[in-house]
Amino acid sequence: MKKLIVLLFASILVITACQSDEEVVVESQSGDITKDEFYNELKERHGEEVLEQITKEMVLESQYDVSQEEIDQDIEEFKSQLGPQFEQFLAQQGYENEEDFRNDFYMSQLEFKAATDDLDVSDEDVRMRYENMQQEVKARHILVEDQSTAEEVIQEYEDGQEFAALAEEYSTDGSASSGGDLGYFTGGDMVLPFERAAFSLDVGEISEPVETQHGWHVILVEDKREADVELDSFENMESQIRESLLASQVSQDELNSIIDEVMNEADVSIQDDDLDHIFDSENESEDE
Repeated sequence: MKKLIVLLFASILVITACQSDEEVVVESQSGDITKDEFYNELKERHGEEVLEQITKEMVLESQYDVSQEEIDQDIEEFKSQLGPQFEQFLAQQGYENEEDFRNDFYMSQLEFKAATDDLDVSDEDVRMRYENMQQEVKARHILVEDQSTAEEVIQEYEDGQEFAALAEEYSTDGSASSGGDLGYFTGGDMVLPFERAAFSLDVGEISEPVETQHGWHVILVEDKREADVELDSFENMESQIRESLLASQVSQDELNSIIDEVMNEADVSIQDDDLDHIFDSENESEDE
């Protein structure tokens, strides 16, 4: 229904721009409804949301290419993974049908292309992630705010302090109460710098300070084992892994900021006075 409203409202936008406001869309013995009346009613009920959505889609489509073949392939893979639960997923997410999901997915892929356009992932990291997905590491960590504190923690550990006790004393995250215990994890469970460090350590080895977006980590690996998983071939998974690594580099706030910047650069000018404020927040953030 939401997509139908989007298409209908977009059509009315074009029609009312080209034809008389008094042209009738409904005739009855009780009265008529003109295109102008219809447009105003749709605008009042859904105008801001719909106009923002179709404008963003138009701007992003003009700059980034997402082929329908790509969308078809991704959705088929998604359906294959969920199997008979796909319909349940659609209902839980509020989609009336697969086409609604497809439209949202298409928009998310356009935003993804915009957000990751200037980013890159090395072939080495893609291969590393694939190999790590076939292993599990059991580790403890200590999260602190700066590198100097991390180095202090390492020194105390090398002087004979127990890692778990140091985690309880220093660590700033929820694992502190359990001595920094993270249990077993596999490739993709942790942010990339943490994963890269943890999987490169031998059992019983402690890391140098590792910086991530969360702060500075000290990692102690306690065990390694093969993961109970059967992966598809690297060739078939390479694209999926690369996209996952790209996505992990962009937070939601960063994504919103990038989309705002794209919209600002498009110099969007809304000609309807009742709706011309829609992109004011983007323009204001650009001016600040």
